[in-house]
Amino acid sequence: MSDENRRADLQEKTQQLLQGSLKHVRAAALAAALVPLAAVAISPAVARAQGSGGGTVPSPCDFVTSGGFVIAPGGRDANFGAHGGCKHDGFWGHVNYVDHNLGYHLDSVQITGYSTPSPGSNIRDICGLATTNNPADPQPVAFRVRLVDNGEPGTADRFGITTSNGYMVQTRLLNNGMGGGGNIQLQDPNPSTTGEGLAAECNQVPEP
Repeated sequence: MSDENRRADLQEKTQQLLQGSLKHVRAAALAAALVPLAAVAISPAVARAQGSGGGTVPSPCDFVTSGGFVIAPGGRDANFGAHGGCKHDGFWGHVNYVDHNLGYHLDSVQITGYSTPSPGSNIRDICGLATTNNPADPQPVAFRVRLVDNGEPGTADRFGITTSNGYMVQTRLLNNGMGGGGNIQLQDPNPSTTGEGLAAECNQVPEP
């Protein structure tokens, strides 16, 4: 399957995740199923861009999968499907996010960084470029997603997002910690998750 077809399949499945009511098992299973479809590495030249302020790439590098929702500041759900990591000496992944308060939709087109603000922690940031459905936004916008895996079944996991156009949802518990909000899973390294020497580029987007 070509990279273009993989991306199309990935986006279709992520859209399915974002539609309707999310439950923990459904979100976790779909997030895990998305991983093989997303193995589209960003070129090492992009991955090693300088001046990122993107945190520290985990060593050894690994990857994270996630799907679920948080309660956005306006009181309604904000759904996400997000995963990323290192793959064959490059960054890879995909982020799809919908804020139902604003009807705001962000869909990644490039992953430029995967990092942690504290080596050895359970926190991972995914950075990249995305298109949005807001005609006032310069396209693409830069984004930074924060994922925190605090164990199973996911009620203590946390998600946050910031974009270069000023949109931000500060990192918070899935479904305010009330259960049924999805799951974030930090996955162990494997032989394909090589990333020695990579530098995460977050385009100066601050931490959420």
